[in-house]
Amino acid sequence: MENENKEPVTQTDEKTEVSGTDPVEKTEKDKKEEKTFTQEEVNAMLAKEKKKMPTSEELKAFKEWKENQKTAEEKQAEKETEYQKTLTKNAELENENKAFKAGVNKDDVDYVVFKVSKMEGDFEENLASFLEDNPKYLSSNKEETTKTIDLGGEHKETNTPDLSKMSYEEYKAYRKKK
Repeated sequence: MENENKEPVTQTDEKTEVSGTDPVEKTEKDKKEEKTFTQEEVNAMLAKEKKKMPTSEELKAFKEWKENQKTAEEKQAEKETEYQKTLTKNAELENENKAFKAGVNKDDVDYVVFKVSKMEGDFEENLASFLEDNPKYLSSNKEETTKTIDLGGEHKETNTPDLSKMSYEEYKAYRKKK
């Protein structure tokens, strides 16, 4: 009968809590503790924090000081890293150029260079082998192309020569035929 006068107690993971408290009362209490700020108060807090930050001149001076603190070995390592990046980029561009010269479609060059560069051995030999096995990546440079011309609902296919490759005299002769 001792427990009849006391409120029941429930156990939680973090602490012992008295049950019987109204959850609505608890949330209202939390709302009362919540602080809101006006725009002026926020601006004042930001200004106070901004004063703690270094100026751009101070940052520049710090960066210069930090750069001067580097050892010769660190500076040499940075130069070596930059040099290696340049060499890698140069090799990638050379391989891309080789793929273009081999006749690879411009849309497929990145893929072909990626695949061939993963192969062991000489890039040019691997490229030739890859293109022999995968001719679908080669562009077809035809002098004459087939175009569809819309003539009011009718479609006719005509062989139209590449006008950009014609001399002026060839162009004049072509125009007379029409």
